[in-house]
Amino acid sequence: MAYSASNLYNHGTGYPGNAYYTYKSDTDTRETVMTAGYFNNSDDDLNLTADDTIFVVGDQGGYTLRVDAVSSGSVATELGTGSPIILSTHLLSIAGTASAWVVSPCDGVVSRLWTVIHGACGTDTTIGMEIGGTNVTDGSDADIITITASGSAAGNVDTGTADGANTITEGAAIEVTCGGEGSTASEATCLVEVLPA
Repeated sequence: MAYSASNLYNHGTGYPGNAYYTYKSDTDTRETVMTAGYFNNSDDDLNLTADDTIFVVGDQGGYTLRVDAVSSGSVATELGTGSPIILSTHLLSIAGTASAWVVSPCDGVVSRLWTVIHGACGTDTTIGMEIGGTNVTDGSDADIITITASGSAAGNVDTGTADGANTITEGAAIEVTCGGEGSTASEATCLVEVLPA
């Protein structure tokens, strides 16, 4: 199925980039709806501008899109503002330097990191993040989390915040890094929070 103007509802328009729409799509997948040109400004009834928000609902699920760009009437969208997105990755061992990777599904800001260890940590161990080879920081510290060895056991959760060098683009990789200080080969599951922009 293709775009249908009768399924797009405008909920209000303010300054450009501040319009909110709902689009009903029962048969088209998210991949189809997000294809550049699916929404097309050549239709006289459609005047989407960059940063407008489209709430897509229907049998294929619900999600929020942000208009990324409009060029010659063709509208490009990406996953948009709304609830934080949580990405998961896994470090097989925190006893040595290691990396694990996730891909951001949208433009946004990396805001938090959580870890849960699967066993005791013999030595205090640092966990950080990188985007494009640049350390994401908490203050000026590249160590977002320090997993404390004292009293550590499977199921211990640590959390840290990111506030520097933490802007991400859609499709870019986020590297979760382990400093390798640990002396016990425990695994760690890592969750990265991205706030869509």
